[in-house]
Parts: sequence; C-alpha cells; structure tokens
Amino acid sequence: AAFKLEDAVMKTKKILSANSEAGVNCECLMEDEDFASQITRADLEKMCEPAMEKVKAVLEKALEASNMKPEQIDSVEIVGGGSRVPWVKRICSEVLGGKDLSTTMNQEES
Repeated sequence: AAFKLEDAVMKTKKILSANSEAGVNCECLMEDEDFASQITRADLEKMCEPAMEKVKAVLEKALEASNMKPEQIDSVEIVGGGSRVPWVKRICSEVLGGKDLSTTMNQEES
C-alpha cells in the first residue's frame, strides 16, 4: 500500500510542477478501497514551507560563506529535479536578487 501511495504522490508532484492542481488517485490502496483526492499547487507549497525555508537558508549561507552579494553573480544555472519545481525556482530567484535562472544545462554534464 505504501508503494502504491508513494507512486501516486510522485506522479502528482510532477503534474503540479506544470499545473495548478492535480488529482491523486490510487486504486486498491487498502484491500478493495480506492483513494482519490484533489490537491492544488498552493496546498503543496503550504505543506512544503519548512523545506522552502531550509532551501532559502542554504542559499543565504552559501552567499555569506563566499563573501558575495547577489548583484556580484552574473548567471545562475540550476540542475536536477528541483529545477522543475516552481517554488524552488522562485526562492532561488528571490534570494539571488531577482535573477533569471537558467535550466538549459544537460543534466549529465552537471
């Protein structure tokens, strides 16, 4: 049951990266019981607020450790799964002074 639910959640998370709402559907979650629900990106972001704060803190700590200010950074390339998550891109851009983020690098090259 846990595997089925995790699979449904991962699919829903990917859908929410590109859409404002998604359905969570899991057939036969418990014996003959199906699970179905709707979630919005805003709901997911609210649940992820603690993680958002950690991402922000890591970025701020990296800037401090490098003795750099956002205006000293010419470009930013983000890679990996987080590069598709709207709130990750928004937090990175905010911490880095509104910089546009590039996601064009080939994942294998990073």
